[in-house]
Amino acid sequence: MATQKYRLAPPDIHDNNNSNKKLYRTVDYVEVNTNRVPLINNEEIRQIRNLPSSIPRWWLVIPCLLFITLPTASDSLLMNDFIVRRYEHHYELKTLKTKERTACLQVSTSTLDYWYLEQYSPVESGYNMVQKAAAKFNVKSSSATLIPSLFAIVLLGSNCDTIGRRPLLFLPFIGKIVRYTLMIIIIARDLPDGWLIACQACEALFGSFGVVMLSALAFITDCTNESERTRPFLIVEVIALVARVVPVLVIGLWLQHSLYIIPLSVCLGLSVVGMLYVLFIQPESVQTV
Repeated sequence: MATQKYRLAPPDIHDNNNSNKKLYRTVDYVEVNTNRVPLINNEEIRQIRNLPSSIPRWWLVIPCLLFITLPTASDSLLMNDFIVRRYEHHYELKTLKTKERTACLQVSTSTLDYWYLEQYSPVESGYNMVQKAAAKFNVKSSSATLIPSLFAIVLLGSNCDTIGRRPLLFLPFIGKIVRYTLMIIIIARDLPDGWLIACQACEALFGSFGVVMLSALAFITDCTNESERTRPFLIVEVIALVARVVPVLVIGLWLQHSLYIIPLSVCLGLSVVGMLYVLFIQPESVQTV
């Protein structure tokens, strides 16, 4: 009985001389029918496993997440404290002592029938006016950032697989840099509230933490198998949680003694470093881009 020969063609291997080396061997008809045909031997399998992979490591996206989370966590606290102090100055309440200021704040926030305070206590009535003005500003700011943020998330998020992960990691840092630069100028020059709303709208137009988080999770998905994603996702969520809590505590302690230029400068520095990291170090995980 004649033996039929079959040629098995496994994938090519690229050696250091940039030449292709094909691994194959011939088997007879009996080996084919027994389904026990190894494509390559153990040594060749070891060589393939030692080849450098074109897929980047998933943890390379963690610095991007840190550089965007640390300043973002302190944004609301810095903005609210700045607005309250600004309206205190506007209503001439900055001359009060610390104890008097704290007592007025507690009364104005805990008393439901605050119209009595407006009638009998001008100082406590003034703090109610500060809170009303701050609330109106927050409503205007949220309205101004709603449409740009939705535009950025929907447009950029829906095209994440087309334009790649790096642009979505890069653009929010541009928005952060614009925001903190304008904030420092506004505080230094005492510009009106419209400039504050404009700088927040500019940041929302570039996307912010949500876009970076979306891109980071997509990057991890590209770089891992389905069975390996639980641990990276858990690590990323824990890091993001810690990065949200620590800046709030630090900024809260800082604002008891100093003002805003230094923390805003630190946030600006983190944003610049994050932008440079994405520009020069962060790899792209979408192979078709």
